[in-house]
Amino acid sequence: MKITTEVLQLRPYLFKIAYSMLGEIEEAEDIVQDVYEKWLSVEDVKTPKAYMARMVVNKSIKRLNELKALRETYIGPWLPEPYITTTAADSPTIEYGLLFLLEQLNPVERAVFILRESFTEEYSYIAELTGLSMDNCRQTLHRTHEKLGRKSHIKVDTTRHSALIDAFLHSVVNHDRSSLEQILRSDIELFSDGGGKRSAPIKPLFGFEKVQKFFLGIMQLPENQGDVYEFKPVFVNGVPAALILRKADNGLDSVQYFVSDDTGITRLLLVRNPDKLMIRTA
Repeated sequence: MKITTEVLQLRPYLFKIAYSMLGEIEEAEDIVQDVYEKWLSVEDVKTPKAYMARMVVNKSIKRLNELKALRETYIGPWLPEPYITTTAADSPTIEYGLLFLLEQLNPVERAVFILRESFTEEYSYIAELTGLSMDNCRQTLHRTHEKLGRKSHIKVDTTRHSALIDAFLHSVVNHDRSSLEQILRSDIELFSDGGGKRSAPIKPLFGFEKVQKFFLGIMQLPENQGDVYEFKPVFVNGVPAALILRKADNGLDSVQYFVSDDTGITRLLLVRNPDKLMIRTA
């Protein structure tokens, strides 16, 4: 069939599904492109959205099964590829903290959760896309909530979140441990992804003491000769975050994502793998 304006306008929707399923931008783009190429050879499709979305879901489930096997041999924690932009409006993606949590689900559970919680699709539509019955879709969604717990209900208060980030960065730059203690939860978690290409803890860090030592430590040279990094505000999947830049050459070292609630910062996701550090526009 021809690629009409209606079909072209589905691309952001299809990309969001694929990216939410896979957590990798190029992989998601490849699947969407493949679906558009397949579209040229089909006939008599009455509902392009459902037809193309079903292809994206099926291809994503298959590809995710393959990727999960590869990620088992990844060096250190594997974090989703962040969609980094300079403005919030440029991001056609789901919240990054939620994307991180979705790694706990199997591919079918992930598809059901995304379609229902991120897109608020009807169960009849989800059943059509996944091949499950509507009852099975409901049961699957219930199971995903049991796995993810209350942390799956992430609603970001942008104003408060930005204030916490500013306070955190100010405390780190000024090596202010006491201020950090007011900002970070005592049970703070840090996951860092260097992908074997940049130095990063190969195991998550848990608790305030370990996390604050890590950040206050990396801000200084071994000889304690001064700061080696600076921060720049950015958006990751539409939510305020921070780039970490090297002062020596202004090069991009990493991106820092913050998960917070009304008690403070609860989780830090630090992406250092250079393959995942590209600033994009919509």
